[in-house]
Amino acid sequence: MLWKSWIALVAALLQPGKSAASAVFQDPDTGLTFTSDFILYKADGRGITYRIAIPDNAQNYVPYDAVVQLVVPNDVGWAGLAWGGSMPRNPLLVAWKNNNDVIISPRWANGHVSPQPYSGSEYTIIKGGTKSNSTHWQVTALCKGCTAWTVPDTGAQRWVLPGGSNRLAMAYSPNKPSNAASPTSSISIHEVHSYWTHDFARAKNPNFEATVQRLIA
Repeated sequence: MLWKSWIALVAALLQPGKSAASAVFQDPDTGLTFTSDFILYKADGRGITYRIAIPDNAQNYVPYDAVVQLVVPNDVGWAGLAWGGSMPRNPLLVAWKNNNDVIISPRWANGHVSPQPYSGSEYTIIKGGTKSNSTHWQVTALCKGCTAWTVPDTGAQRWVLPGGSNRLAMAYSPNKPSNAASPTSSISIHEVHSYWTHDFARAKNPNFEATVQRLIA
């Protein structure tokens, strides 16, 4: 029975739209308003929290900056986020803890292969929102180049629209990258992946640019 229960949960994890509606989170460390989703990766209830904050003046079909925050259990080797809702052909975030530091690596994959370093997006870690304790680590970062991109083989434009909900995807591995100190290190194949619909409309922040500039100064 336990084995069947585990299979059922894994099957549920791999289907889109299985998380509850995004919650609004007022972050005391940064002062930003995020929308937040908790995505399971283990049958025992362990999961990774993904949060997004965006400017209140962000417009459809216009690139805009975003702040992303991950809260990750210490047993996670690396955690991933796909801004386009699937692994291939969209900006990927891969993050892991290296001793007392957190590494964020922008990645891209043209298929279901190991994602390679990607120069089209850039992350600036916000130290005031990045911390760890005995059970979890948290990273908060400004991303430029995550909400709009061009698909290389077709030239098609893709967008993360700020006025509603967007499908995002996550991936998890228990294994750290081969060279955890390097953001370009090779990474292991993910053990679990999942999808959810994330609310961007309620993630809007007035004075976003000024707040972010203060946080990264």
